[in-house]
Amino acid sequence: MNNEELTSMIIKDLSKLQDRKEIVRKVCERSNLNWGEAERLVAEVVTQNKKKIAARQSPLLIFMSVGFLVLGIGLLAYNVQFMMDFFHRDTVGQILSLQSGYFRLTESVTGVGMTIGGFYGLWKTLADLLPD
Repeated sequence: MNNEELTSMIIKDLSKLQDRKEIVRKVCERSNLNWGEAERLVAEVVTQNKKKIAARQSPLLIFMSVGFLVLGIGLLAYNVQFMMDFFHRDTVGQILSLQSGYFRLTESVTGVGMTIGGFYGLWKTLADLLPD
């Protein structure tokens, strides 16, 4: 395999979010390079084609980020009434009570985490697509 074919294979595999060690193994099998040379080649291809790899990964990453964002906001919206009632009642009594709704509190915390993760994922993905 020549260098251009290796480069296109590396870009294709990286855009599919495959493990780097697996990509290096493929490069070793398809060329006359040893493991260290193959790792350097993969690293070089990554630095030279970062935008192209990010553009190929972006549809999946954007879909996942939006999915987490929607699910997180949905969990927050579902539990907002419970949270409002929780802080308007006797908070210490509710915390110490077995009827306090730990499940709903866990859903709310998970919703906050998913919302933050969704926003962060969108930001990172879109930032990689924009020019420097």
